[in-house]
Amino acid sequence: MPKVIATKEDWIRKGIEKFAHSGERGLIIDQMSKELGCSKSSFYWYFEDRSDFIARIVERWSEIATEDVIRSSSAPENVVERITTMLKHMFSATRKGDFLFYLRKWSEESQSFQTELATIERTRMNYAKELFVRAGMSSETAESKSFILYHYYLGWYERHKNQRIGEEELRLHIEQLRMQLLGL
Repeated sequence: MPKVIATKEDWIRKGIEKFAHSGERGLIIDQMSKELGCSKSSFYWYFEDRSDFIARIVERWSEIATEDVIRSSSAPENVVERITTMLKHMFSATRKGDFLFYLRKWSEESQSFQTELATIERTRMNYAKELFVRAGMSSETAESKSFILYHYYLGWYERHKNQRIGEEELRLHIEQLRMQLLGL
């Protein structure tokens, strides 16, 4: 039987999946190695220890859930379309577990993760603020609306995280948000 070698990215993807569903206690190296079909020693080829692993999965999750969304939302030339794209990304991402919840919980025990979480959330709100300013709002109004939008999103996700959101429901929700945020 050929030897299976899991890549660093395989481990990180599996870690994101496990963390999103069980938090830090779901990151059982032996169990994940079985699911990846490799020896658990391969884990140590890529990561110094469990803390390093958690740092890498948080870093990768942030790239996917924040930086990629910002990059994708920045593509349209029209600022209203940029805002609409950002909202679509935010409110269509359900059924993906509770990564942010578990990160918030883990950050209560770890200063470095508390700092990382604050950076992620500030980046998200700053991006929304930047879009709102480009749409013609004052910096103060844009800051307030980005704060409200982000915290609304956190509550909305908690209520809808296990639901599949249909295209029409998403479209109506985005329209309502655009009306409230931009008056459009």
